[in-house]
Amino acid sequence: MEKIWPWALMLVIASGCVPAGISPGLQQQAGPPLSFAAVSAHPEEYQGRLVIFGGEVMSLKPWGQGGTLMAVNQQDLKMLGNPRGAPSGGTFLVASDKWLSPSTYQPKSTVIVAGEVQGRRDSFLLLKAREVYFNAPPVWEKWYFPVPREWYDYDPNLEYWNTPPQWDPYRSGGRR
Repeated sequence: MEKIWPWALMLVIASGCVPAGISPGLQQQAGPPLSFAAVSAHPEEYQGRLVIFGGEVMSLKPWGQGGTLMAVNQQDLKMLGNPRGAPSGGTFLVASDKWLSPSTYQPKSTVIVAGEVQGRRDSFLLLKAREVYFNAPPVWEKWYFPVPREWYDYDPNLEYWNTPPQWDPYRSGGRR
């Protein structure tokens, strides 16, 4: 029983080193992780190679016959496969034959992409998507005190109020 624990521990640690959400078959085809900087600098050397990158969604556009072209701001992948930290490596484009809904893949949401290197498009690295994994929705900034100025038409008298003027109990009817 004592000899099983080291092997079980190594198995648990090794299973945490693969990108979450990407199928194991594609992970095996991709092989060891490649540097985004190396692939982006010389995509012709990696033409047709399967790579796995992640990052923040920047924009979506229609592409081809019912597909989508997604711009992604690259982030390094953590040990568990989730994009981490500030966007670091640059931008890459993902051409998908499937329609990716803009309501799901909103700007600032994170994705992990397994795709084949196709070359460049508009000076960005272009990947042909084999699998796109939606990782996390965007994290939006919350409203803080004072209330945003556009709520009260930039009136300096209301700058430090906690409620928008349409709910102001001291002004009848809200805005004048």
